Amino acid sequence: MLLSCENSIKEVQSITSNEKTPERSGKDVEFIFTDSTRIKYRAFAVEFIDVKTEDKEYQDFPKGGKITSYDDDGTVAGQIEANYAKHFTSDQLWELRNKVIAVSDDGKTINTELMYWDQGKGLIYSDQYVRITTDDGQVLEGIGFSSDDKMDKITLKKVTGEVYLNDETEQ
Repeated sequence: MLLSCENSIKEVQSITSNEKTPERSGKDVEFIFTDSTRIKYRAFAVEFIDVKTEDKEYQDFPKGGKITSYDDDGTVAGQIEANYAKHFTSDQLWELRNKVIAVSDDGKTINTELMYWDQGKGLIYSDQYVRITTDDGQVLEGIGFSSDDKMDKITLKKVTGEVYLNDETEQ
């Protein structure tokens, strides 16, 4: 008896490929990050891909989304939206790109094309053009900034813009 089979090289390569497919993926997903049963962050995404390879592990959000952070009492502390995001889970680092808008609970808004959010250190920062609008309408622009993630202490680099100061000295 003689048996034989035939496969094309492309079929064999596709079956034995080292390329990894996503561990998890989904559409219209919500992630809830908690600490001691309190909600710290909620992340919403149109599309989610969990990527794990030998040398890297991250969550990819190719169509962007929104992250909302909460204070200990459950009130909204701020929000960040972007058209693309990547979360490096082991480093607790978010990379946010394309029309990034961060809004603090007191009305400050940061607009940029690239922002990093280091959850472990509680920092947000960028080395790109940034536009900051305060709740009273003042606009500051610069190249690069760093801030705590509540946007209470913002350091703007290479600053341009107009700042209005109140003269609180008695005359």
